Amino acid sequence: MKTNVVLKKIQMSLALTESDMGRIFEKGDYTVTPEMLGGFLVESPTEEGYLKCPNRAVLAFLEGLIIDRRGPNPKKSVAGTVPDTTLDNSDVFKKLRIALDLHEEDIQILLQHSDVYLEKNDFSAIFRKKGHKHYKVCSDPVLEAFLHGVELSRG
Repeated sequence: MKTNVVLKKIQMSLALTESDMGRIFEKGDYTVTPEMLGGFLVESPTEEGYLKCPNRAVLAFLEGLIIDRRGPNPKKSVAGTVPDTTLDNSDVFKKLRIALDLHEEDIQILLQHSDVYLEKNDFSAIFRKKGHKHYKVCSDPVLEAFLHGVELSRG
């Protein structure tokens, strides 16, 4: 999924206001202005105000979300800037899993809201490290179903 779409879907799923998002970006050590944030939340380049959200911004937001929801990691010395690396759906899924403190059973329940069922081997493949021979990138429909399940579970 495109970074702008990911950010917008996370915002909707967790019912975050723009001020919440700004605070989370700060915790992820990423400076974002209200104008930048507004542009990042526009999903299509053809829409007015669109500003491409860099991978680094999404990764910093996800790190900030983990800190916001679970507290700082005592094993990490100091929160530093997140490098501008590649980002795929599996990275997003892993970070959300940590931030929301979800286990496999919880995720399976959330996915079932959208009639998505993952076999145990598919589930573990998504959460493996990149480079592992059984690593598998999470598909757009699975990530969307997960975020939809998170949104439905709030209410």
